[in-house]
Amino acid sequence: MKKLLVVLLLSFVLFVFAEVGVYPDKVVVGTFQALSGPYAVIGQEMSKGMLAYFNWINKNNGVYGRKIELIIADDQLNPTKTVVEVKRLVESDKVFAIVGGLGTYGCLAVMDYLEQNKVPFVYQGAGTSLLVVPPKRYIFGVQPDYTLEGQLIAKFFVENLKKKRIGIIYMANDVGKEGLAAVKMRLEKYGMKPALEIAYNPLETDYSTLAVDVLKVSPDAIVIYGFLTDTVRWIKTLRDYGVNADIVTTYANADPSFINLAGKYAEGVYLTGWVPLATPDRPEFLRDYQRAVAIFQESYPNQIMSSYAVAGFIAAEVFVEGLVRAGPDLTREKLVEALETFKNWNGILAKDITWGPGLRRGKSTMYFMKIEKGAFTAVTDLIGLD
Repeated sequence: MKKLLVVLLLSFVLFVFAEVGVYPDKVVVGTFQALSGPYAVIGQEMSKGMLAYFNWINKNNGVYGRKIELIIADDQLNPTKTVVEVKRLVESDKVFAIVGGLGTYGCLAVMDYLEQNKVPFVYQGAGTSLLVVPPKRYIFGVQPDYTLEGQLIAKFFVENLKKKRIGIIYMANDVGKEGLAAVKMRLEKYGMKPALEIAYNPLETDYSTLAVDVLKVSPDAIVIYGFLTDTVRWIKTLRDYGVNADIVTTYANADPSFINLAGKYAEGVYLTGWVPLATPDRPEFLRDYQRAVAIFQESYPNQIMSSYAVAGFIAAEVFVEGLVRAGPDLTREKLVEALETFKNWNGILAKDITWGPGLRRGKSTMYFMKIEKGAFTAVTDLIGLD
């Protein structure tokens, strides 16, 4: 009887002091994705990437014997829904962490809530620097933000391509404005100013009048900060109007669908990238990509791994590495401390990830690619700011 009381007491103590979402046989995490609505194709694919990696880890005995259980909340990329769903994940589902949330405005909407409740938020499918600058203890970014990217674009134009007259075309929203500010910030270091600045509404369908303004200035290089469809529309309009300047656009457009939509107009366009290209001339990256595809297809046989699935895969593998480093006695604080030990860490698809105390921008390097003969071709290695 006495032994039974001791066992019950120990069980009660362990239950009371156990970390939220952590059990002897599993760790429960949450994510928010657009599984329905107009952006469902993105959320569904990102979810597949996460699930495929977690399934693979679980198949191989999990992390310290714990399987990873992922709860996916459908917020339809609506920040109002994001807030509701994330509170449910934290307060009702009792998740240990949020991994791989999708959408700039949704991520921003829940950032402070997660920080105040000391819930780790690892990987945001968003490009705003507000998530990582200034750094917050529980928010860990992975993919590059627009402030970093914009500065690297200006550096590439000036130092690599020797351009003198750089125009900036940007969406009249937070994404475009951050990109604009970043390019201008870097140009100032070279004693330069943009030759042209054009803000536009991404819902517009006719850019011909604005294209005439570009033609009058005749820049030798143009940055386009836009979404996929309006960026393609811009490129087609500029080329049809005889603008032959080199064009760079954001990594958000670095997907085969960009080439499919743009057709012949895609030829010669530069894009930024942060996941190395898996091409025959880069065998180490090709091997990693083939391994990732094999893992992905264990869960989704014969399916192609889209760029959005790649993002989900990276979110999952970065999080799992954090779990491994945190050790078997898992807590949220130990996960944070573990993630802060990342120094130029390379996973299967994640490359060059660094965090530390007071540093939450996981990526500080990118590379540039060019579309040649209908395919992406890397033209630089990973480069960073000075």
